Amino acid sequence: MLRLGIDGALGAFSAALIDDEDPAFVRTAVASGNDALERGIGVVDEVLGGTRLAALGAIAVGTGPGSFTGLRIALSYAKSFAFAAGVPLAGVSSYDASTPADAPATHATFVHGRAGIACVRFRSPSDEYAFCGPYDALADAVAERTPPGEELWCYAIPEGAARALGERRTTVRAIPIDDVPALLVARRADWSRVDGAPHALRADYGEAHYAERSSETRSG
Repeated sequence: MLRLGIDGALGAFSAALIDDEDPAFVRTAVASGNDALERGIGVVDEVLGGTRLAALGAIAVGTGPGSFTGLRIALSYAKSFAFAAGVPLAGVSSYDASTPADAPATHATFVHGRAGIACVRFRSPSDEYAFCGPYDALADAVAERTPPGEELWCYAIPEGAARALGERRTTVRAIPIDDVPALLVARRADWSRVDGAPHALRADYGEAHYAERSSETRSG
């Protein structure tokens, strides 16, 4: 089954095409700069390479958190393609896309935001926690959940957040995103959780929660 992956949350807009029956079949394309709106359709057309939408078995799209504009554009394209082709549409969080299947039981996955701001999901056998905010606040939240002296695997961690964690005596093993985001989205979609119409899929903007908390703090 051919699967199309689309992502606009983790950096530049990207698309990928994979075939479940042929692991060696992979096509990827990435828009130059931040021109997702202008280049998005062309990027998708490039990876399709003449393949008709009707030939697709499914579509996966990154649902964030991440780039606000890129996320909205990617979701709009994915919903339109899935509706037109009549195929299932799966949403994949940016955390899941950036975390490999063989990640250790305790790890943290980061998503870059505005300068000095990021989102993190911390996982351990007994805890799962997601938070968005300034690097220092992220470091505080992660450090208090990490046993002293334990090395913490951190996926896609911004340099500023890694430095802040180091200042809190947390040993960081930084692992960058290892492939085109849309390809990670296509490969990590959980098709057993697909439910409802394409337009029911919602974005996770992440930073909205931080903005709401900041507003409450200011008003208080």
